[in-house]
Amino acid sequence: MLFKLDQVWYNIEKLHKETNMKKIGTYLLAAALLLSLAACAPKRYERKHAPVGSSSVKKSSGETQEKEKREEKKSDENDKEAIGTLSKADQADIYSIIENSASLTYSLQVQPTRLLELNNDHSAVEGYSQDMFIDYYNTYTPETYNLQDIIDKLNAEETSDSIRSLSQDQLIQLTNEKKDGWIYSTKDKAFYEIVSGGRGGAMPPMEIPSPDEWVINEDSVEVTTTIQGTSDPYRRFVLKRNNKNYKGGTHKTRFYVDSTEFVKS
Repeated sequence: MLFKLDQVWYNIEKLHKETNMKKIGTYLLAAALLLSLAACAPKRYERKHAPVGSSSVKKSSGETQEKEKREEKKSDENDKEAIGTLSKADQADIYSIIENSASLTYSLQVQPTRLLELNNDHSAVEGYSQDMFIDYYNTYTPETYNLQDIIDKLNAEETSDSIRSLSQDQLIQLTNEKKDGWIYSTKDKAFYEIVSGGRGGAMPPMEIPSPDEWVINEDSVEVTTTIQGTSDPYRRFVLKRNNKNYKGGTHKTRFYVDSTEFVKS
């Protein structure tokens, strides 16, 4: 009887050990399977650079802008060296200069601000910013003009008072005292014209020929306009590169008018 009990106990221990070994084997098998799956899975992308849109893109964008500026500057330098074949920008600039051309008081480039107009005799006070005048004179004359040159040319009376802030009564008094002529206000940084009796004489509308009809010389461009609606030549413009060095102004044109003449048909 004791032998049988010992045998039974032995069998139980043996079964227990075998069960534990199976469990351990199962665990090891599962762990090996997980390691195998991990090894086969693709690795997560590790970011080695800054996020898109940050420094790398900014650098690229900055380099592109610098390159464009260099190319534009090089193009401008080439333009200054010779007339040659006119660029689209050159053609547009010449067209605009001729289209806006007229005597100073009629040019579209220097649109005045009317401060006063008297109905009885059409007298007026009109104001122009100094930058408008600086651009005008350096576009429509062959000489180079700075502010003082324009003051001298117009024989303008200089004042430190503001003309723009005068009342209507004060402006009327000004026209009665000065009658006509120019005033330059250092405070307003503007020119003012006293106009007596209004203006007369308008220029006839003209047509500007297409660029393929322009005459391109070594250092100039000739454009002959016609009277609108006819083939009659009207006015010839000779333009040159505007390499003038002057202070002030808000829009330096690519060309300036070297000379003009009325053409006889």
